[in-house]
Amino acid sequence: MKLLNFTIIKLTICLVIGILLAHFIRLDFYVVLYTTISLVICLGVYWLLIKSKINRSIFFGSLVYLCMVGVGMTSYNLQDETLRPEHYTNQNSSDNYNAIVFKIEERLKPDSYNDKYIASIIAFNDEEAIGQVLINTRRDSIPIQFNVDDVFYTKAELKTIQQPLNPYQFDYSKYLELDQVYHQMYLNTGNILKLSDSKSTIYGYADALRTTINTKLIAAGFKKDALSIMNALLLGQRQSIDKTIYNNYVDSGTIHILAVSGLHVGIILWILNFLFRPLLYIKYGHFIRPFILVCILWSFAVIAGLSPSVTRAVTMFSVISIAMHLKRRTNIYNTLVISAFIILLFKPTFLFAVGFQMSYLAVLGIVSVQPIIYRLWKPKYWIIDKPWQIFTVTLAAQVGVVPISLFYFHQFPGLFLFRILS
Repeated sequence: MKLLNFTIIKLTICLVIGILLAHFIRLDFYVVLYTTISLVICLGVYWLLIKSKINRSIFFGSLVYLCMVGVGMTSYNLQDETLRPEHYTNQNSSDNYNAIVFKIEERLKPDSYNDKYIASIIAFNDEEAIGQVLINTRRDSIPIQFNVDDVFYTKAELKTIQQPLNPYQFDYSKYLELDQVYHQMYLNTGNILKLSDSKSTIYGYADALRTTINTKLIAAGFKKDALSIMNALLLGQRQSIDKTIYNNYVDSGTIHILAVSGLHVGIILWILNFLFRPLLYIKYGHFIRPFILVCILWSFAVIAGLSPSVTRAVTMFSVISIAMHLKRRTNIYNTLVISAFIILLFKPTFLFAVGFQMSYLAVLGIVSVQPIIYRLWKPKYWIIDKPWQIFTVTLAAQVGVVPISLFYFHQFPGLFLFRILS
């Protein structure tokens, strides 16, 4: 069986090519959009004219792939807010201070001196605007509590995000550019005012829920380090993990444990399948059950922050859940590619996210390499076989992510074998 015989894989490859072209080659947005629309119209007309010979037409296949490349380019350009005239970088700005109304979107991991947030700009110098900025607040200077969906007014200077001084050092500015963040602001008590007309969104409710859960865990007596690990494992929030603990996980090659991914989502789906099994015995239960499962999975994804790894896992298991409902046999490679196709179609910048790449390579390593390693030795006893299975799964995942680890981090976590055995 050849993998490239699957049509969805060919379409996904074309989508990725389109995203890469749009990322590296700056083309006019409307030229790309109108070209893609023209290709889709030509495809539709051609399909209507020669339906009977469609499977034997090389021209039709080529047109489909060209359309998908165009869709990839268009999707990427739609995500690029700087192409829109209302983006704050395209409006009149002062060299020093600008009047800005912004809304808190996300909490980031703080550094030694500042708490950090991603904020979306609502108004820029008294004009409606869009765009995102990085907010830095001194821990000892602002008593105001920053919560997701809170709206503030400030008059502050927009500064570019500093690029690394050393060669091959992690470029934080490039990392933020993938999320459409190009500038930062430093705020203090004297230049910020909280506004009252803020509307709550699903992200705000998710942040409030995480805060409530943390408050209850603290009241239950959990210490700081244990609480930070629980936040990572249960809620997908790694901001509060101590740097030493985090580096220990990185050096041992087990940092993937702290990322909410397929393992966590798979366990949740298994529990949900068991809990909602009685629905299969009522009328329309076969339709209600997968709908509830998918809704709960995506609710968990929102609470966990919609990181690339959790988005990949929830999308993939949503496809699996729907396929189980339709009683269709699923191929794991097909399922993996379908989830990637859906994610990249709506969030093309995920293609350049390290977490997204490592997540898919780890799963690809597990499904392709693990069976080969497992067949090298087949223990006779169950008590030995189960640890051997776990070992081969972890080893296969490491094999999958080795290229990415070497490329991005210039190191190989050789201690992971000892960590597994311990």
